[in-house]
Amino acid sequence: MLETVRGDLTDSAVGFVKFLPQNKFTEMALAGSGTFISVGGVRAILTAQHVISNLPNSGPIGLITPTRHGPIRHRTVVDMERVRKIPIAKGTDDSQGPDLGLLILSASDWAQLPSGKIFFNLSKRSEKMLNDPPPTIKGAWVLCGMVAEWTSDLPKEKGYEKGKCFLGLCSPVALSNQRQAAGFDYMSIQVEYNETYEGPESFEGCSGGGLWHLLIKESQDGSLEIFNSILAGVAFYQSAKEGARKTIECHGRRSIYGVVVEHLESLSKDK
Repeated sequence: MLETVRGDLTDSAVGFVKFLPQNKFTEMALAGSGTFISVGGVRAILTAQHVISNLPNSGPIGLITPTRHGPIRHRTVVDMERVRKIPIAKGTDDSQGPDLGLLILSASDWAQLPSGKIFFNLSKRSEKMLNDPPPTIKGAWVLCGMVAEWTSDLPKEKGYEKGKCFLGLCSPVALSNQRQAAGFDYMSIQVEYNETYEGPESFEGCSGGGLWHLLIKESQDGSLEIFNSILAGVAFYQSAKEGARKTIECHGRRSIYGVVVEHLESLSKDK
């Protein structure tokens, strides 16, 4: 069933690649994940603040722009001097949050993105999500992000000095807890390392990735189908493994449709 919407989720996803100066910028490393969003005509990448803090203030970074069409060569490189970093909040305890930030690219850098990328519109959904959100106990939850441990070197190709393969996930997770603190809300999700688990050992690289709420209904033939996919969270911290489980902390819906929307609406008014 997830396959019916995996393409939409993938088309909104993005990953960040740092070029390492100690290796004369020939070596690359995954630097986090994000989601393409829009509010009031302003386009941005929603991620965790610690992700944007770890990106350089100048020089190039790469963007991983996965699409529903499967693996592709990624050549999108942006100069961080043209990128606007917008820190929203970063707490002193990494596990507790808050940890939210935005990146806004220049017009020429937005134009580099492959066709078909989706900017999830927060503003048209904000009133509903703040005042009458769907119950969290209904539907399914999916985490989308890039995975550092799945990064590998590619064989040399003619015309390319170095190649890296970056892989990500759109994986079902279980919502285990919710809380609010100091104007932000949080959702804890869990993964279970059982005999059917095929995910990564570590979720490093998923920081800043999107947590999605998939709403499900019964079709006329009695089967279940997904009728809506809602961006509902931003991952920012993973716990140590506790037995056969690991917990990932995420910002929740009020943080996104309240705090983030307010930040971007103020930018739109300043134009």
